This record gives sequence, C-alpha cells and structure tokens, in this order.
Amino acid sequence: MKQLILTVLFLIYFPNSSFSQPTWTEQNSGVTVTLTSVHSANGAVWVCGYSGTVLRSINSGVTWLNVSGNGIPPATQLINVVAIGINTALVAGYVGTNTFVYRTSNSGANWTQVFTEASGFINAINIKPNGTNGFMMGDPVGTRWSLWKTTNGGITWDSSGCYLPRTGTTEAGWNNSLFGINDRLWFGTNNTKIYHSTDYGSSWTAQSTTGEVNSYALWFEALSSEQNGFSGGTTMLKTTNYGNTWNPNNTLGTGNIGGITAGPYIITDNVRSIPPYLFYVRPTTNKIYYSTNGGTSWAEQYTAPAGNYRYIGTSFFANGIWAVRDNGGISFLDIGTKVTQTGTEVPELYSLSQNYPNPFNPVTNIKFSVPKDGNVSIKVFDVYGKETGEYVNEFLSRGEYKVSFDGTGLSSGIYFCVMKADNFTDKKKMILVK
Repeated sequence: MKQLILTVLFLIYFPNSSFSQPTWTEQNSGVTVTLTSVHSANGAVWVCGYSGTVLRSINSGVTWLNVSGNGIPPATQLINVVAIGINTALVAGYVGTNTFVYRTSNSGANWTQVFTEASGFINAINIKPNGTNGFMMGDPVGTRWSLWKTTNGGITWDSSGCYLPRTGTTEAGWNNSLFGINDRLWFGTNNTKIYHSTDYGSSWTAQSTTGEVNSYALWFEALSSEQNGFSGGTTMLKTTNYGNTWNPNNTLGTGNIGGITAGPYIITDNVRSIPPYLFYVRPTTNKIYYSTNGGTSWAEQYTAPAGNYRYIGTSFFANGIWAVRDNGGISFLDIGTKVTQTGTEVPELYSLSQNYPNPFNPVTNIKFSVPKDGNVSIKVFDVYGKETGEYVNEFLSRGEYKVSFDGTGLSSGIYFCVMKADNFTDKKKMILVK
C-alpha cells in the first residue's frame, strides 16, 4: 500500500561502550528527493527513495555514493531497501500500478530486475542472517496476498506454499511493515489485524489489534527468550507474548507511527543484549522522540533543521542509526556499540589478537589493545584485497577492547583483519565457514 506518511519507532542499547548520551548529527546525502528506507549490514549502509534513488556508504555515512540508475529506471518510486552484505542489496518499488524488485551484487554498479508483478505493490523484504533465505510481502493481488520466498539471496522468487487469502476487498499492507525473527514473521495491515507466521510464511494466523485499525510498522526483540514487541498505527500497541495479545502503549505527539526497527545489539559471549532506549518520529514533525523506560514515558530528543522524517533504521551489528527525511536529509546517531572496553588496565603496547572463535560462523570476536588515547581503525578485507567494511573508526581512550565481526552476507573463505593506530599496523587471518 502506498503510505504517504510514515513514522518511526526505534530501540537501541548502549552498555559498556564509549557511547554516553544520544547526539544526532546531519549527513550530506547529496540528494533532495524523499528518502523512504535505510538498512545496514557488514559495514555498508544502504538508503533508497523516490525517483529511483539508491545511496550507499561504507564509512557510516560520512560520505554517500549515489548508485541510482544503473538498471533502475528513474521513474521508480523505491520504498524498501534490504542490505544483504557490503556489496549486495535489494530494493523494492513501483511505477504506476506495477511493482518491481532490483538486486545488486557489485555495490550498486549494476542493478538487475529480479521480480515484477502487474497491479501489485511489494511492501517489504526480509533476508535471514544466512544471506540466502528470504521472504517478501506485498499487497493482495486478486483474492490472495502477494507472498514470496527466495533461497538464493533474492536472485529468484517463488510463491509456492505461501498462500494467504485476502479478507474482504480492501485489505492491504504497509511499506516496511514486515519483521522477522528466525522462522517467525509478522506483517501489518489496514484491517485491525497483524498476520503472524511461525514457519517462515507457510502458514498464518491473524492477531487482533482491537482499537487500532492500521499497523504501519512492527518491531520485536530479536531474542528467543524475549517476546516483547511494538506495533505502530495512529497509536502504539505493545505485546509481551509475540503478538498473541496487543495492548495500548503510551506515546508523545500526534500522527501515524511507522517503520519500526531495532538495534544495534551488543554481543557479549555470543549473547545479544536487549535495547532499553526507544526512539520514534512522526512525519508531521521534524522531531525525534525517545524513552529510557521501555516506552512508559517519552520526551523530545532531537529536531532536524528541515524536512520531516520518513524512516529510521540500522542492523544488529551496525555502529550507528540513520533517520531519513522527505527532503533528502539524513540524521545520524553514532553509538559505537560494536566496540566494548574489556578492562581498565593500561596496556604497554598496541596489539591485535587473533579472532575467536576461528573458524567462525557467522560472528566472531576481535580483541585489541590501545596504550594511549587516539584514533583506531579496524578493517576487514577478502583474499583479493577488497574491503568488506570498516568496523572500528573512532577515537578510543587507552585500554583493552573487543569488537564483534558479523560475517552474515559474506561467502565462506579467508578474510584479513587489519588494525591501524598511530604508527602501528597489524593483521590477522580469519576463516569464515558456513
């Protein structure tokens, strides 16, 4: 469904990191069109918007490369982007009454059309952490919802076994209103219900959102031990049992809520932490609201210089949050959550330890030592010398640190971790086995 006004709720977590208080800054996107979606994976950030616009950055948005065109017609109104890896992404959009999905595997140098549907409207795409299995949701065409699966990272799509009948003649979904945890999926509708699947789209049940007709956006804690989630319409609903029941939740301001996302999470001993900080925006204003008590109360936290927010997003392992607006504006929150200080003892020398575990799949830890305050950079390269991303790039106080590296979306093989600080340079070989 073409949603002209989106709003966003967002949750993040900041334990044991160099982050203290939320500080938003403005980034130069180089465009003035409406930006509608943002997603990050493996050190790359992807943004899409109207007029076939796609942007990509590998330095957290310090610089944005416009990778529009190259196979995407400029008339395409893009409304959803999914980052699969540093070089690979999918975008969904529409031209008139037809919907399209495009894919790149070479950083946006070329885009290939991998899906189209007449009189359809693809709202959102979910790709699992393995980078190959995925699910796509679109408005009903005829008497059934447009639901599709991929087993090759979005190269091809198949609707077999994804049957869900439409209820009534006007039931439809919303842009970016799809959320997945392992084999669980949820998507929102305009019909006082949320559809939920526990088998990655093979079967569905309807969850009632009594009192709220629209569920523009969804977010759940991506942990098997936690069942909390939020739904955003004109009001906010909360669940504590995977959506079996939804109850009203307090908010601040007026207008629709949409585009819910979560993270990034810190990984400690291979356990993802739960984010207690909440952020959301409303498209009728240029403000970001936040909560520090799980949504019980809210306050204004940031005001953009111009334009209204359309979406906000990140990924579990990104080191920032990006909020995009209807005038091409991008706001950035540098949270540096990937770097965790592991001890207060001051080391004598710079050092880069071997990652552990090694081999790994898909997450590994990298420890390093900093004997004096200064800028530290850690990048990862493949065997051909191609950079997969910069995973540390910040000013650190002296101490012992650990950073998590996520190989989701990367192919099995050998990679090299390179650390640079002051006059120090070292590298370690890492083996990703999937």
